[in-house]
Amino acid sequence: MSQHTIRSVENYTDAFLTTLGVLLFMAFWIIAAAFGYLWVAISAYGLDHFFKWIGRLRSS
Repeated sequence: MSQHTIRSVENYTDAFLTTLGVLLFMAFWIIAAAFGYLWVAISAYGLDHFFKWIGRLRSS
């Protein structure tokens, strides 16, 4: 029988953790952007109705 030498494997821990960090950063960035967009849309809609209400009060 032949003897096979056992070598240590490559250590990819740093590469994995770096990639995980980048992916989490992008995921959180997308979540923040989506909620930010939703917040701006809701605020603009509310302000529009508020200014229309003020305009109706001033015209009557």
